[in-house]
Amino acid sequence: MKALNILVVDDANFIRDLVKKAVKAQYPDFKVEEAVDGLKAQSMMKAANYHVILCDWEMPNMSGLELLQWMRSDERYEKIPFLMITSRSEKSHIIKAVEAGVTDYIGKPFSNEQLGTKLARMIFKHYKFSPTQTARQAQQHDNGSNLLTGASAVKAPPKVASGNTASLLAGGSPTSQLLSDNNSAPKPKSGPKKSLALAHVRTANGQELRCIVKDINLNEMLLVVKRDEGVPGLFDQVVVDIVSKADDIVARVNCFVCSVVSPDKRINGELFNMLVRYEDEDPEKLEALSRFVAKVR
Repeated sequence: MKALNILVVDDANFIRDLVKKAVKAQYPDFKVEEAVDGLKAQSMMKAANYHVILCDWEMPNMSGLELLQWMRSDERYEKIPFLMITSRSEKSHIIKAVEAGVTDYIGKPFSNEQLGTKLARMIFKHYKFSPTQTARQAQQHDNGSNLLTGASAVKAPPKVASGNTASLLAGGSPTSQLLSDNNSAPKPKSGPKKSLALAHVRTANGQELRCIVKDINLNEMLLVVKRDEGVPGLFDQVVVDIVSKADDIVARVNCFVCSVVSPDKRINGELFNMLVRYEDEDPEKLEALSRFVAKVR
C-alpha cells in the first residue's frame, strides 16, 4: 500500500509539531502536511487528496467542527477518518462532534501514548496499516528520539534578569520573577501583593490541579500549586482554566510548562511555582485573556 497523506490542523505551532512527530514516529513514510485553521485546511483539501485529518476544534476563520461538517457533505471526504483534538471535553461538545460524523476524539492535554494509540487504531481500522510494520523504520528515521518517549518540540525559554519589570500589558514577563537569582518566589515589591485569580489545570495524565494565578501577561502565566496535587513535567501540555469567584470559566488556554521552581529551600516544601506559556493563537481566546489581564492589572 502506498503511503498515506495526513493533514494536521491546529492554530498552535506547538500542537502541530507534536502531532506531526507522533505521526512520523509510527509511520515515517507517510506525508504529513499542516494548516493553521479550518479555512486553510479546506483550501488544501480541495486542491489535493488527504487520507486522514487530525484537527483542533477551536480555531480562527473556520473551526474544526465546521471543517468536519463540510467534509461529510463532500463526496471525496465523506468517509475520510477525522480525529478531533481539542480542550473542549464537555459532553455537549462530544455529542456535537459525533453528530457531525467525527471518527474519534481526544481531549487536550493528551499524552504522546494516548495520541499514538488513537492514531494507530484509526488508521488500522480504515486502511489496515499497522505501525508495528514500520517500527524499525521509525526508530531509524528519528535516530532514537521517538516522540512517544517524551521528546519535545519546544525549547526552554531564555532566562530573564531580575530587576524592575515593565508593565505586563507592554510585554513584561512573570519569567523574571520565577527565574530570579535565588529562585525565590515573586517578591511583594516587584509583583502583585495578592493572587490575581484561581485556576484549574488539567494535565495529560488526568490530574486536575487547583492553583493560584500569581502573575499573568499575554504570553505566560505564573501559578502557585500545592505540591501534593502533583508536579507536571517540563514541556508537558496542560489546559488552564482561569476561574472567577463563582467558579465561572473566564478563559481556557492551551499551554505548556516551561518552568517549575520551588520557592522553599526545604526539600519538603508544600508549594511550587509553575510558569506556563500559551500555545493558543485563537483571536477570541487572546481577546478574553486581554480583558482579564487588563482587569486584574
